[in-house]
Amino acid sequence: MNALKSMAAMIRVVTMACAMVVTVTGAARADLMFTETFQYPIGSNLAGQNGGTGFSGAWSGGDSTIVSGLGGGGSAVQIGTEASQRSLSTTASTSGTSTYLTYLMNASSFTGGNYTGISLWNNGTEEMFLGIPYNAQKFGFDAHGGTGAGGIQSIDFTPAPNTSYLVAVGLLPSATPGKVDVKMWATSNLAIDPNTLVAGPANAALIGTRNNFSYNQVRVAGDYAGSLKVSGLAASPSISEAAAVSVNSVPEIDPAGFGSVAALLTGAIGLIERRRMKAKAA
Repeated sequence: MNALKSMAAMIRVVTMACAMVVTVTGAARADLMFTETFQYPIGSNLAGQNGGTGFSGAWSGGDSTIVSGLGGGGSAVQIGTEASQRSLSTTASTSGTSTYLTYLMNASSFTGGNYTGISLWNNGTEEMFLGIPYNAQKFGFDAHGGTGAGGIQSIDFTPAPNTSYLVAVGLLPSATPGKVDVKMWATSNLAIDPNTLVAGPANAALIGTRNNFSYNQVRVAGDYAGSLKVSGLAASPSISEAAAVSVNSVPEIDPAGFGSVAALLTGAIGLIERRRMKAKAA
């Protein structure tokens, strides 16, 4: 009978602990719009992969491949020369909202190609390009939307090859009605507080000239023949939340949550065993 009681108590503890993990991880990721940590088999093609969150289906098309991760565990995507695309679960808009897109990037070369990176599309229209813009050979963005050459903004330092950088892009409400301000920060200090990063001056910015836009698809493409690697792509109204996904580049289930559960279960098992021994001694 005591054994049955102990087993029932154990089941209650396990159930409660699992519920705690769901609650904690769910709350921590409540505002994430989409994430893609590229946790797929090394050497596989990106097309057909269906991990991450906030998407309506798998990646399709292109010749991007999965390689070892950058700045942390897991894996990354090596961007090929043919576009791979993936649709979002819902259409996002910059109108009246703040969104931070973050990712890690590492390039072996900034020469020998015209562009490579990530872009946001609305059906068949490219709305924003992030990475190494056309003919820039530096980090930056191309804001598109009729801004012409003025929409191509590159950061104010030359990134070192084979070095991982945290990149943060803010799509922020503009003081100019109907416009979105675009700001980009890049740093090789992967331990930086992301709030400190975006509180400082942006490495590149376009203020008050880009029209608000919507997007429902993410693409990766370039013509650098695989020199650019990206991991931990995320979008959220919270820079801390987005950057945590990027820098950690871990599988979707938070290992810290399981560590907490393990500690809770260890304590619960010890308590049950002590009570059983006291009952037996009595």
